[in-house]
Amino acid sequence: MKSTRSKAAAPRLPRRWRTPPPLTRGSESLEGMEILREVGGEVGVLLWQAYRNVMFWAGTDQGERGRLFSPEAGRKRAAELAESRIPDELAGPLSTFAEMLSAPDSTSGEAMAQACTGIARWADGEGHTNTALAYTQAASVASQRNPRLALAVGQLARRRGELPRAETWFRHTVMVARQTGDWESYSRAYIALGNMLIRRGNFPGAHRMHIKALRAARRKGLQQIQGMALHDLFVIALETGRKEQAEEYARQAYRAYGPNHPSLPVLAHDVAYFWVEQGYFARAQEVFQALETHLTTPADRLSLTASIARAAAGTGNRDLFRRAWTQVVRLNKDPDVQVVVPACMLDLALGATSLGEWDRAESAAEEAYELATKLAQAKVRFRAESLMDAIRNGRQAEARQQASRSASPSPKSETLANEFVRSLEHGRATAGV
Repeated sequence: MKSTRSKAAAPRLPRRWRTPPPLTRGSESLEGMEILREVGGEVGVLLWQAYRNVMFWAGTDQGERGRLFSPEAGRKRAAELAESRIPDELAGPLSTFAEMLSAPDSTSGEAMAQACTGIARWADGEGHTNTALAYTQAASVASQRNPRLALAVGQLARRRGELPRAETWFRHTVMVARQTGDWESYSRAYIALGNMLIRRGNFPGAHRMHIKALRAARRKGLQQIQGMALHDLFVIALETGRKEQAEEYARQAYRAYGPNHPSLPVLAHDVAYFWVEQGYFARAQEVFQALETHLTTPADRLSLTASIARAAAGTGNRDLFRRAWTQVVRLNKDPDVQVVVPACMLDLALGATSLGEWDRAESAAEEAYELATKLAQAKVRFRAESLMDAIRNGRQAEARQQASRSASPSPKSETLANEFVRSLEHGRATAGV
């Protein structure tokens, strides 16, 4: 006989967000060793000791902290500080750590985090990025419910090229930010994860991360984050060949940023360069020239000048092309711009090709190829190699067509170009340029 007894349903557990603990050490064999190597001297020793103390304290359950240090530890550390020559910016934070040694059970995580952040700020200003990372991490471990500190750890680790470590901290940020309702940190962490996936060539994964960031930013009315996510989605759409969607993302990013946002010039340059690739040279050139007073870092200036050269060549403006060529050749010697030089030389090669200046085109393409090979920039290397082959094999007509395919922009592109130029020229007038 079949039993009619119903099985009791298992109680539903609340949804919990679990991620593996973030990485707190890189390649160093001893925790905090990078502080001793980087800062050195008595200051380095004091910072290393304090870092180890904070990490030990933060990793211990609150009820157990009273037995961590000897009763004399705080007094002895204070005496050491009094006898040492330390920068003024470090005196307050190091004194806070000494006080913690005397009363570990009554010291708050917020006080420890504030002291650690002070040291990280000093270290970053001195160029001690390893120490800045260590102390930002200590601040986050001490104040575990603060997603902004976790996000800062990920950003510093990414700056130092510790990508696996950075990824774990960005994922940790997502978890803590969701639990605490910090939707800005939540969205920024997803954008950071998406950008790491872009660097790996995982565009579907990057798209998912940016969509998550965008949805959260829209729900919470975070306009700047919306602009950032849409800007990156524009780049992803370009890389995956979805040109119409790319333009739509660009228009949405412009609306999210607004006409006076500091990121607008970068968006305008990216979109105008997309138009160059589509053959909309005249519109792109107008935007590039409106950008000349907005992009001021050496790398940005070099990229912009190379973009102007290519757009000028596309419109047949040989004089402007040659002036821009001369500027690029002069600017590309700066050590701070080397990462963008291969792409800039490729722009010069494509511009020279569209004007039929074959010797210039071949020399610039060769330089772009050699530098892109050295810097492992596969996309630039492939395009430069294809252009060199076309020129050397006598297929100039084919190469010229690839470089100069003039086209008519869509009405929506015309509107966006006008909005960019109007916003950029208004910003220049407001700044009194």
